[in-house]
Amino acid sequence: MATDIQKGPHAMTTATHTKRPRATLGELVYRFEGTLAEMYPIGVFPEGIRFHNRFDGTVVAGPFAGGRIFGPDLFLLRRDGVGEIHAPEVIDDGTHRVALDVRGYVVPPPGAPVPPLEALLDPSFEFPDVPFRVTGSALATTAAPEYQYLNRATIVIEGHVNLATGELAVEARAVERNAEIC
Repeated sequence: MATDIQKGPHAMTTATHTKRPRATLGELVYRFEGTLAEMYPIGVFPEGIRFHNRFDGTVVAGPFAGGRIFGPDLFLLRRDGVGEIHAPEVIDDGTHRVALDVRGYVVPPPGAPVPPLEALLDPSFEFPDVPFRVTGSALATTAAPEYQYLNRATIVIEGHVNLATGELAVEARAVERNAEIC
């Protein structure tokens, strides 16, 4: 069934579509626990305050369990209090290496006050000792034959980070391909 949006020679129609099934999260790619190092401020820009920092952790579950995960985090804290993650990561379990391009958000807890960004440049500034939600996605690249499927997967990440203590815990799952969607 279609309906007219406007009349005339440039009329558009909308079609009624059936709902498509949503993708579901599948295989655990990794779960890691680690530490976020000192957040090194670069400066305040129109879009927010930029930080460079790094993290290091241990993969505690998944096929790379026991391995190390590490990398830089090019972090932007926006004026609304939400942080944008751009973290090129590496997993090294001693046998396999996987490069990850992680993009996502660090979301403050509901009701958390958002300080003026200039205040974060003060060396005495301290983030609140509360967990912030980490959510995002990653693309993987690996030469390991048994993990080649990761080179075609979208990986969803969820976890938390405490910006005061540096405590970081993240779980990553591959999105299952649904033949009805693809």
